[in-house]
Amino acid sequence: MRSFAVLIPVKSSDVKSRLASVLSLAERRELESVLLAGVLGTLKGAGILAKAHVVTSDPDILRLAARLGARTIEEGSDRGVNAAVEAGVAALGNPSTVMVLPSDLPFLRPSDVKHLMRLKGLAEVVIVPSASFNGTNALVFPPKAGLKLSYDRDSFWNHLRASGHEDLSVCVSSGHGLTFDLDSPEDLRTLAMSGSRGPAAAFARRAIR
Repeated sequence: MRSFAVLIPVKSSDVKSRLASVLSLAERRELESVLLAGVLGTLKGAGILAKAHVVTSDPDILRLAARLGARTIEEGSDRGVNAAVEAGVAALGNPSTVMVLPSDLPFLRPSDVKHLMRLKGLAEVVIVPSASFNGTNALVFPPKAGLKLSYDRDSFWNHLRASGHEDLSVCVSSGHGLTFDLDSPEDLRTLAMSGSRGPAAAFARRAIR
């Protein structure tokens, strides 16, 4: 695939704020790092770690990403996911295809990533909703097509409508590894009880004791 890049935006402020009732800020920052390491490890398993770019203004995350083999794009400040993706696309000189992944997918597997790559051959835009269908957990799109990014409320439906507005063919996919993102205390408990042996699950089990 010509000029392909993976962008992983990572917040530097309000880190996992919905977990503030059960985790301290230091714990939430640790969890953020553990989750990002897991996603980068999955991309390595899928054979595309060299295409991964972590976009953030957090110096600790930038160092972690570089140490794990990803490329980095430093933002001046945290301005949200839309701005982070736009900054990443601009820094890379408008690649022909971009895959946007969040950093908090503890069940993501290499097969999930490879599945997205295959779907890209069937449609111009691939969208994976969050489990609640109000978010976008993966977006594969051609930046030059003019798709309006909408990583706000109801982003899945907004991206679906925006694709139609630009007459872009769309493939919608799901699967537990892509639709489950760790965002709430309930998600933390689900991960802790999942039986997963990964570092994120180990963290979750320690946290809920």
